[in-house]
Order: sequence, then C-alpha cells, then structure tokens
Amino acid sequence: MKNREALEAVKEIRSMMERSTRFISFSGTSTILVGLYALVGSFIARNLLASASFTADNYRIVSWLFVTALLLFVLSLSTILFFSIRKARRRQHPFFNKPAYRTFFNFFLPLAAGALFCGALLLNGYFELILPATLLFYGVSLINASKYTYGNIFGLGCAEMVLGLLAAFFPAEGLCFWAAGFGLLHILYGIYFYVTVERKEGKS
Repeated sequence: MKNREALEAVKEIRSMMERSTRFISFSGTSTILVGLYALVGSFIARNLLASASFTADNYRIVSWLFVTALLLFVLSLSTILFFSIRKARRRQHPFFNKPAYRTFFNFFLPLAAGALFCGALLLNGYFELILPATLLFYGVSLINASKYTYGNIFGLGCAEMVLGLLAAFFPAEGLCFWAAGFGLLHILYGIYFYVTVERKEGKS
C-alpha cells in the first residue's frame, strides 16, 4: 500500500514538473490533419504549375500559389491550436503558460525569418529555391522548439531539413520533397506520437 502511494506521489511530482517546464498539450491528431492538408495543397500546387511555366507573365500563378500556401498555414495553425487547447482542457492544464509561450516563440522566430527569406526569393525570381527554403526553415523551427516540448520533435525537424537540402539539389522535384516533408512525414509522425506518447499518457 505504501509503495503504491509512493509511486502515485512520484507520478504527480513528475507531472507537475512537466507542466511547469514543458509544453505538453501537443496533439498527434492535429499533426496527421496538417499532413493531409499539405498533401491536398501539393495537389493544388501541382495543377497550378502544370497550367503554365514560370515566365515574366506568370506572376498570377505565383500569386495563387502564395494564397494557397497562406491558407494552408492558417488552417494548419488553427487545427494545432484547436486540438492543443482541447487536450489541455481535458487534462485540466492551463494552455497559455510559460512553457507554451517559450515553445511558440522559439518555433515562430526561425519561421518568421524563413517567411521573409522566401519573400525575398519570390521578389527576385528564385522560384525554385522557395520550396527547399520552407522545408529548411521549418526544420530549424521544430528543432529550436523541441527543447521546450516533446524531445522527439527534434527528429522530425532533422528529417525536414534533410528533405529541404535534397530539394535544393534537385529543384525539379521540389514539390515532391515538399509533399513528403509537410505531408507524409507529418502523418507518420502524428501516428507515431499518438501510439507512443498520447496512449501512454491516457493510461497514466
């Protein structure tokens, strides 16, 4: 009886320490959905690119690609916030706390720099480097944020960076690498996270 009480006390102390130092409201379901959004977005982008080649007269196509990417980002961010807030409420944890602020700040800082860099590439006509850059900066953002949330996000960030580098060397296949990074990797990681982390958390 005493051993069981001691074990419960240790679990409670561990849970309190995690809540105070790490962002633990991350949801694997949202990651799967983001991956599905990315696959749909890559399909739309492929159709847009097939309708014209990049010339000085095709900035309309580029504009549509930018709008598609912006809508994907807003939808993905909204999905992540929705499921994370819901998870925090179910576990009776505050969502807006110091670990959450640190996680989002360290995630969005490299991402904002990447967005500006991609904007510069777009304005200067380096279209083939935009997709590799998005993967690279996204990977850096994940690695930077992994220190304040689940550590296995570090591996996802590294994989995104590898795909970004490959896309830079093979720009003709950039959209395929982009779909693999933002689509398939997110789906696989979301399934892995749900099975190895969330199910164990639900049993504890």
